[in-house]
Amino acid sequence: MKQLLKFSASWCQPCKSLASNMKLVNLKDIELKEIDIDEDTQMAIKHNIRGVPTLVLLEDGVVIGRKSGVLMVNQIEEFIHG
Repeated sequence: MKQLLKFSASWCQPCKSLASNMKLVNLKDIELKEIDIDEDTQMAIKHNIRGVPTLVLLEDGVVIGRKSGVLMVNQIEEFIHG
């Protein structure tokens, strides 16, 4: 099972752009978990988040990919579905 972690912050303008694009993404069987780095600093530390927005893709709890910055819908779908 794949899980997509989306790290962002309420004050981050690029995070808002990514959030808009994420609404258009076909997640299929991927669980999306949104994490605000100011509210859940432990998760941000655990995944070594240095900037937002950052997407971390997990499969069976193991990190298999990471992307930072604003991504277009097609880039997000390519990242999560290969």
